[in-house]
Amino acid sequence: MNIFQEMVLSVYSFKSYREFLKNKKLKVFCYGIVFMMIYFFLTMILPFAEAQIRYGGISGGFQENIPDFELRNGRLWVARAVEYESAAAYVYIDTDPNSFFYEAYEMEDYLRGYRSAVLMDSEKMIVKSNGQVQGIYFSDLDVNFDKEDLMRLIPYVYVGIGAMMIFVYLWETALYFFGVLFVALLGMIVASCMKCRLTFGQLYLLGIYSRTLPLLVKGLLELLPFGIPLYFIANFGLSALIIGCAINRIQEQEKTAVY
Repeated sequence: MNIFQEMVLSVYSFKSYREFLKNKKLKVFCYGIVFMMIYFFLTMILPFAEAQIRYGGISGGFQENIPDFELRNGRLWVARAVEYESAAAYVYIDTDPNSFFYEAYEMEDYLRGYRSAVLMDSEKMIVKSNGQVQGIYFSDLDVNFDKEDLMRLIPYVYVGIGAMMIFVYLWETALYFFGVLFVALLGMIVASCMKCRLTFGQLYLLGIYSRTLPLLVKGLLELLPFGIPLYFIANFGLSALIIGCAINRIQEQEKTAVY
């Protein structure tokens, strides 16, 4: 059977797990790679594509949400004031000549309630990060930059996002195969309790297939506006349950074969 048939059977057909044990290591490895592509599509590609459609792409989002600005000859001009505040972060940009911020050391008390902050007036930028408050004067940067320059960088932003997604896929795939080690250890406990003789390698193989349903559920949950508390525990617990059901069917099939 092909990989996609195995994905479907791994969810509900526990009797198929005995057939999975006959698969070559390369096919099982390819199963994990292809499955993680599907999982990555659900959790990363699909939400990103949805956001692109909703906001008209990165270019549309920048045009709509970022006001005209120009940094030239050590002076910053922004068409309108920008203010954003959350529980941990604060951003305030106002280049009106009548509005200015004190020096960085004088702003420490003002920014004490924020984990990170960015303040800008026409002459300087004050940044709070890792508990440190620092000030940077634009005249020291020797940089000329405006919104048109920013828009010309958008193709490079897409390249950066693409590179980041490749890295995240490789990282999540590595975590997937590493997580199967933990599932295989749980499988050893289950197999021991059920007095079934399976090697660690066989349990690792079963673990790869047993991760299909829990990760599909996890991927679908990330598309919803709510989650399941402590799903991490249920995630691996469901894999252990699937392995237990698969071992039970394997034992039944072996007894039938003997008789």
